[in-house]
Amino acid sequence: MRFKIRNALIGIGVYLFVLLALLNVIHPALIIIFLIYAVICMLIARKFIADAEARKTHDSIEFSQENAASPFGVQYGSFHYVFYSDKAVLENFRAALNNALKRKLGCPDLHEIAFKDVDRDLSSSETRTFLLTTADETARKSGFTLLCDLTQTKTINSVRWWMLVSGVRDPNKIFWRYVFAPLSTPFFILPYIRRQYDPLSGLMTIYPGFFNGIDVLNRTREIEYVAFETLVEVLESFGINTSDLKQQKSNILNINVSGGQTSFGSVVQGAMNKIVGMAEGRKS
Repeated sequence: MRFKIRNALIGIGVYLFVLLALLNVIHPALIIIFLIYAVICMLIARKFIADAEARKTHDSIEFSQENAASPFGVQYGSFHYVFYSDKAVLENFRAALNNALKRKLGCPDLHEIAFKDVDRDLSSSETRTFLLTTADETARKSGFTLLCDLTQTKTINSVRWWMLVSGVRDPNKIFWRYVFAPLSTPFFILPYIRRQYDPLSGLMTIYPGFFNGIDVLNRTREIEYVAFETLVEVLESFGINTSDLKQQKSNILNINVSGGQTSFGSVVQGAMNKIVGMAEGRKS
């Protein structure tokens, strides 16, 4: 992602305008204090970003209430299926899904990742484990993550996954984060300590070009198709009726979902429609 020089010129112009305006009504010494304050706020904003990156490890994510999966991108699709069985269906599905994604799409092995909710309103933090794998990036650096939750309550089994797409760190958004740091940073300190503010949110850009939109849609559909077909095969191998599941196939794989707020934390489903809509608007 290229940094736009005009952003730097606008940012510098804003600061010069503020300083000249203050010079007419405030003592010059106070202007120096303001500049020191602005630099401190920018350094704090930079530390917020660095600390958030350090906490985002390969094996664990800390959050408070929401935004659990935001480090992996925005949600482009999800699926949830519940069925009855007292057999080891989920264990077999996990192994079959791992092999299918690895063989057909070249994805790395599924690995466990711990999400830790450190909400201060809870008597103690809560940690739950999910499964995660990634796929190759597009030519314009859009990344893909498949996040899975396999749970069993007595004889009721639940399979759920989220398809997340990430972009690249946008230097323009980082620049404006620093420019507005004197205004925003004081209000983010307490939410940051409580893990209610994600410093990385809003710094990523998924390339909005037409070709990238096609690549993202194709890749997300391919991953979900493999997961869906693998689930059907495993269920049928255990003698579980999948007729209702197969009826959902067109809705899951062939129809873009718009509107709504189906989400994991605050990641929003239907983001792909924005890219497709932009492309269609340009074409028309």
